[in-house]
Amino acid sequence: MAADAASRHPSIYLLGDHLDAALAMGEDLLTEKVALADPVRKLTPARLVRQDREVAEFLSSVRTLELSLTSRLLQARRHCDELKRRETRLKPPITLFVAGTTPLADAAAELGDTTVRDFRTGDTMHAFLRSRGLIAQDTAGLASLTQLAVTEDYLVAGRIRLGTLLDLVAAFLDGLDLLFDLYGDAAQTGGAAEEVAGSPAESSRA
Repeated sequence: MAADAASRHPSIYLLGDHLDAALAMGEDLLTEKVALADPVRKLTPARLVRQDREVAEFLSSVRTLELSLTSRLLQARRHCDELKRRETRLKPPITLFVAGTTPLADAAAELGDTTVRDFRTGDTMHAFLRSRGLIAQDTAGLASLTQLAVTEDYLVAGRIRLGTLLDLVAAFLDGLDLLFDLYGDAAQTGGAAEEVAGSPAESSRA
């Protein structure tokens, strides 16, 4: 019954796909970190060049994942707008998800158009690090730090705590799976494929 309902509304599967991808990107974000030079030891020019390169790579990766995560969640919100008119039982979780991700929608224009950000902060590395909670607001630089690392307290788009956002997405995805058995068909297909793959071997043994 649930699978039939989902087949009539492909947007449900698309919504699930965006949510699943967003979770994966959030988990990838949580693995991002870069080691910094020991603040006690003297920083040589060679180590400074290497650190600048590694920090730049870290920031590039973090920004890319953040933009991809935000894009997936904005697409999920668009599918929610379509589904809530047809699936009344989805209205409560959709309302919660849309409310929880509204700050991302508000930040989307700023992420896409950097004019305002560049004007306010000069788009400096430290401004980005502070806005995402990677360093304290009163931290002047990186000299006193041993590493930069994304944690659950990372502020996605400078607005929403990453851990809270991932909990929201995971809860919504679990609810969809419960109602529509999103992954049931895939599991059955995988099981059938294993049986087919096993048949020739069984025949040869016979």
